Amino acid sequence: MKTKTKTKTAFPVVIEKNGYTVVLHSPSKATVSGGRLPEAVNVSHLLGEGDANPKTKKNKVPTMGLSLFPYNGIGFGNVCAFAKNCVVSCLAHQGQGPVPSVMGARVAKTVLWYLARGWFLRRLNHELATFRGKYGRRRTVGVRLNMFSDIPWEDYGVIDNHPGITFYDYTKNPRRVGDVRPNYWVTFSYDGTNKAEAIRHLREGKNVSVVFYLETDEAVCGKAAHRQPLPATWNGFEVIDGGATDWRPSDPWGVVIGLRLLARTYESREAGISSGFAQKIDTRLPILS
Repeated sequence: MKTKTKTKTAFPVVIEKNGYTVVLHSPSKATVSGGRLPEAVNVSHLLGEGDANPKTKKNKVPTMGLSLFPYNGIGFGNVCAFAKNCVVSCLAHQGQGPVPSVMGARVAKTVLWYLARGWFLRRLNHELATFRGKYGRRRTVGVRLNMFSDIPWEDYGVIDNHPGITFYDYTKNPRRVGDVRPNYWVTFSYDGTNKAEAIRHLREGKNVSVVFYLETDEAVCGKAAHRQPLPATWNGFEVIDGGATDWRPSDPWGVVIGLRLLARTYESREAGISSGFAQKIDTRLPILS
């Protein structure tokens, strides 16, 4: 009986589509150019160290994250199918997000996700296995694959392939909330248009994130935005400070994850408020912080 042998990919592989050119040099290196990229971007790793991101840096467990370019920003595809109402205030456009090198890396990885899906998944699985292998079996490690995207990674086998990693994310997809897998906890995101779904998830013991803002005489942007308070409750449900840590798997169940509206500019802050994405804090009611 003949046994099937795997055919090795002959590198380099060149893919040209949607205005982009992708060159896969090896299983661990690719170059993306064209499209909205002013210059070619080399990609040798997909995951970023948690300590390099202000959100995951607060976690008390080793954490890595995958940062793609949100919504349909690369000119085709859409990694955030439900993001129409929050894209203007997306954290991907705040902080270091607009820096060309940062934006370029996110665009390049997103292009690879669409144009070289097989290469992308093999590389991602390799990096996840390497990350898990750096620590002993008893050490908890975390990965947030949707830093600025909303991809159902459970549909691609990634979560099941790595039972020793605790995955967590936020989503606006009402069909993938809570303990999607034993090692994958997903928090539902309220965006101003999905209140009924948010309340339903809270009643079911799942968690919902809500972005809040403090109305003042002057718009609160930049570093000052981090000092905004949070309400103690939202629609009768307890609010916890989601800014204290990004590690959502340890949150109590059935609570609101309170987040502050962090806007880089007055325009993006106003867009988040006018769209209903951010909720006004009623200072007449109890304040959490």
